[in-house]
Amino acid sequence: MYKNISAVLIWSGDYRKLASWYREKLGLKTIEEITHPQDSGVGLAVGTSYLWIGKHSKVTGKSKDPYRIMVNFTVQSASDVYEKLVKRGVVFIAKPFKAPTFDKYFATFKDLDGNIIQLIGDK
Repeated sequence: MYKNISAVLIWSGDYRKLASWYREKLGLKTIEEITHPQDSGVGLAVGTSYLWIGKHSKVTGKSKDPYRIMVNFTVQSASDVYEKLVKRGVVFIAKPFKAPTFDKYFATFKDLDGNIIQLIGDK
């Protein structure tokens, strides 16, 4: 019945600023930008996945419950990407650590709005 998740959407009170942060800090590329009175945002490429950073009338300020949903970005090496992102000014809340139940590593940071993003990959 379900084929896949078509996109991950992150709503923001200032979607342009947040999308710029993802482009600058994570190096994501813009797929599209829509500026319609009822649908504004920026679509970014994360590998073959689509990340939408958009404006929503009910969203303002920082994330009020950032631990409720976490977005994981698959990377080759969590430690290598961690080092690159730290140099770009990304502040991590968890340095690379081994998953307790399988052989992968995570590193966790917050984006500009306080949403939690994790890297997952080999050490």
